[in-house]
Amino acid sequence: MITRHHIALTILCALILCSALVPSDLVFMTVICMGACIGTILPDIQMKKPKGIHIRTVAWLVSRFTSIVFTPLLCRLYQALGERTCNPEDKRLTHSVPGILFLGAALATILLVPTFIIGSTALYLSAAFLWGTILGLMLHLVEDMCTRKGITPFFPFSTTIVSGSIRPCDTTDRRIAQFHFYHCSVAGIILGFQYLGSWQGIASVPLCLFGLCSCLGMMIWSSDVSFSYDAIGELVDNQYVPAISDPFVIQWKTDHRSPELMMGVYYFSKNEQ
Repeated sequence: MITRHHIALTILCALILCSALVPSDLVFMTVICMGACIGTILPDIQMKKPKGIHIRTVAWLVSRFTSIVFTPLLCRLYQALGERTCNPEDKRLTHSVPGILFLGAALATILLVPTFIIGSTALYLSAAFLWGTILGLMLHLVEDMCTRKGITPFFPFSTTIVSGSIRPCDTTDRRIAQFHFYHCSVAGIILGFQYLGSWQGIASVPLCLFGLCSCLGMMIWSSDVSFSYDAIGELVDNQYVPAISDPFVIQWKTDHRSPELMMGVYYFSKNEQ
């Protein structure tokens, strides 16, 4: 998805959880939502620099931290573990579960270790910001899972792709707008009952979790998410590296486009004759 979709959907999901965890603390709620916004931007290392200076420039600057500092370190780590060489500019590095785990650990080191050593009261705010950032990272994967490009959740250990059917730039596809409306409705209902005093305390946690799961489940269900396997190798350091055998391949549904491909080969061969 594009940046504005990521930010909007992530903020709404963060508000749903904040309404259960810190319903009466606007400071912590703001810090968590800010962390979630940063987290949902960090994986997009392929983001192009905007022309001029505007709001999207801030998002581009945030993503530069990942591409300049994080992905080179991650590639060195994978190389040390014996995995094949990977390109630091390959977005699959940050659109995978191992990638966001490593990024979360790096952010925890940067945010928590200094404040823990100093012993400042800002430790709680740093922890809230880190929690929001990790939430944003996870939501980014779920949201991109619904697009046609999808994600490679176990890269580089596996090239299995999880993808949906949404084209984020297709204005005729109204599903993303429906996601915004549904997320906003769930967040509004939960926050409304919270501030009216109907649902408070620990009893509201299951309700908020159910609301968040229903939002994410609706996205996945509406996007026709499926599993596939990228059997195409990649070009690394100007050398072609073939795809390795993948132990995580999952057969989800058949490819109905194979007959069309074979028919195209038939006509091409006939014309050549």
